[in-house]
Amino acid sequence: MKFVVEVGEVAKQQVEFAFNQLLGRTVIRSGGRELKRSVRLFSEPLYDTHVFEFAEKERAQLRIEKRRKHLFASEYFVYVNNRLQEFHRGI
Repeated sequence: MKFVVEVGEVAKQQVEFAFNQLLGRTVIRSGGRELKRSVRLFSEPLYDTHVFEFAEKERAQLRIEKRRKHLFASEYFVYVNNRLQEFHRGI
C-alpha cells in the first residue's frame, strides 16, 4: 500500500507512506528524508499508529492509524491535526 498525504495549510509538505505486506516493511518519508522505517517479519499487529510533529513554518501533527483486517487487507486512517483527512483500504 502506498499513498501520499499533504500536511500543512501555508507551508505544505508531502509525506509518503509505503507498506509492503510481503516483506513486512514500512517506510515513511517527507521532503526526501526518511522519518521512520520498520520491519515486522512474522507477527503483524492488529493496530499500529505512527505520529509525527511538523513545526518548521507552521505547527502540524500527522497520525496514521493502520488496522489490520482478515488475512491481507488493512484500513489506513490519516489524521492531520486530529481531523480525519484520508481513508485508504487495501493490502
